[in-house]
Amino acid sequence: MSFLNNPMTTVGFQNPFSAWQREMNDLFDRFNRGVDLSRTTPLSITPNVEMTESDKAYQVFLEVPGMKEGDLNVSLKDNELIVEGIRKQSAETKNAESCSSEFLYGDIYRSIPLEEEVNPNTVKASYRDGILTVALEKLAPGHQKVKKIPIVKS
Repeated sequence: MSFLNNPMTTVGFQNPFSAWQREMNDLFDRFNRGVDLSRTTPLSITPNVEMTESDKAYQVFLEVPGMKEGDLNVSLKDNELIVEGIRKQSAETKNAESCSSEFLYGDIYRSIPLEEEVNPNTVKASYRDGILTVALEKLAPGHQKVKKIPIVKS
């Protein structure tokens, strides 16, 4: 630990509990990584996401290893991409005597807000090697969601 980073030095003095608080925050962050505690289920898994954006589209990649296409649901609501599913424990591992397990089982949930509107009719999703890929085409600039209603003479 350098002299300036030492919380007990008078130069650049910090509250002695600041370092402890940072360590505790880091501990809980590491513990909660991949678990969404805001959901009401006993265990919700939040998959890691990578997202790319071009002028015309978004491409979203979600890490969901050990799943099948049928285990996942992808939807688009209010310009938010929602991925849900359930990672179930196989009957073989459920009934076997286990001495250690670090696999996570339970609900999978991730919502991703999109900055620009996308065309819900062109959304495509594919799954390969534990990665769910979702392609979302942006609406053309100037596209309006407002529908003009003609006025008729009564």
